[in-house]
Amino acid sequence: MAARGRVLAAAVLFLAAVAVRLFRLDHFSYGLDEVLQAFFIQGDRVFFWKTLRFDAIHPPLDYLIDRFVEILGPSDWARKLPAVFWGVGTIAAVGFLLARRAGRAAGWIAAALLAFAPFHVRYSQELRPYSLGLFGLALSLLLLDRFLEKPRAGRLAALWVSCLATAYALYFAALVLAIAAAAMLVEDAFSVDESRRRAARRFLAWSPVFGATLFVAYLPWWPVVLEAARRPPPVLAPPISWDRLTRLLSFFSFAPDDGQPLGRKGPFYLLLVAAGIAIACRKPKLRFLSIWAIGGFLAIEVLGHVHPHFYVSRRFLPAGLSFPLLAALPLANLLSRRPRIVGVIALAAVLFLDLRSLAVYFREGRADWRTLADFLRRESPADERVFTENQYSQLCVAFYLVGPGWLADGGRHGREVLNLEGEIVRLTWSWKPGERSWLVLAGEPRHPDLRRWAAMFPKRPFPKAEDALLARLDPDLRERAFAPGR
Repeated sequence: MAARGRVLAAAVLFLAAVAVRLFRLDHFSYGLDEVLQAFFIQGDRVFFWKTLRFDAIHPPLDYLIDRFVEILGPSDWARKLPAVFWGVGTIAAVGFLLARRAGRAAGWIAAALLAFAPFHVRYSQELRPYSLGLFGLALSLLLLDRFLEKPRAGRLAALWVSCLATAYALYFAALVLAIAAAAMLVEDAFSVDESRRRAARRFLAWSPVFGATLFVAYLPWWPVVLEAARRPPPVLAPPISWDRLTRLLSFFSFAPDDGQPLGRKGPFYLLLVAAGIAIACRKPKLRFLSIWAIGGFLAIEVLGHVHPHFYVSRRFLPAGLSFPLLAALPLANLLSRRPRIVGVIALAAVLFLDLRSLAVYFREGRADWRTLADFLRRESPADERVFTENQYSQLCVAFYLVGPGWLADGGRHGREVLNLEGEIVRLTWSWKPGERSWLVLAGEPRHPDLRRWAAMFPKRPFPKAEDALLARLDPDLRERAFAPGR
């Protein structure tokens, strides 16, 4: 392909990647985790840092960037624009990385696969640190490859900054980066290219110094990490099962959401990934991809058993990022052979299945708490209290009913949104006689006793708000609701 053709192809791919990540960016509301991040970036510096240290689920870099964006007074969808930017940047970094080590065809295919991968589109549209962490991971590996090609102080400095940013963005991205980078260095230490071999061996020799400087630069956050590691796990480690494995692999194949079964189309993509692992194991400069994928998944799984947390497939995102690169290898191989029609059909099939899954995701892939909040705002005066079944629904309702400053403000201003924590007795003093109130039944954990008690009240369903039920606590029913024996 001529230079002009490559520029045109890159522009088309770039515009397509941007378009698919901007599509319906404001169609859904934030989920709980996004609501929390939007809450955390409000308030003064004391509240901001105190909240991040207490939460400790993620490092602070993405929150700092979002807090800076908050100065502009963005709308909900505009807060997600940095994630879109990081997502598109990841596509470029992945494409360049694989093109340098496996050829241009593989690089183009990997970029195209990632551009339309449902898991990557989804997390390029979330107000969460995942998009930034994946960008840091891919960029760091690209910068490492460039440094090994031509060692220069400027390239080393850029690599160091990128590695540090990755560590300050996403814990597991830094972990997987260490695994993939080490694999690349060891592999290149035996390269047939003398200059690359010498650069890799010298880097390995000085890697303790490189790591030590990163450790020192991370000192401000180490106490938070260590304190979080000492906390008791909130849940038991999930059992290793075939069902969980297939749902995890489905998430990085064609699934429009987490927890989907592998189905009939998933094995097709996984077959390409497996073929990519086989190719990578045999070809120089590509073996690190297999270590990135297999080592990354194993390391994250082991940590999930050492210190369990709520199980979600997204924690494996830094390892799953390797799948499009691996799948690109057999596709590039097929396209390099005649007849090329087999490779064209295989690539078209992957992109077609990606687009089908994206259609499902864009139609029903997320919740929309705004429907419930808009109803309350429209149908009830501001002095009517809103009770929630749990903290989950309290946070989501408060964000859209009161505003992003509700948590930083301590809920002192605006409408009262009170969490019952499933305890009916709290209503005996919080639901005043003669006053109408509202009860939101949604989120986790569910409280069967509260739901049975609320069965007598008229309800309105809000399927888009995670199947929430909104019960109207009419004052005429109050005495009956608290009658002895109920």
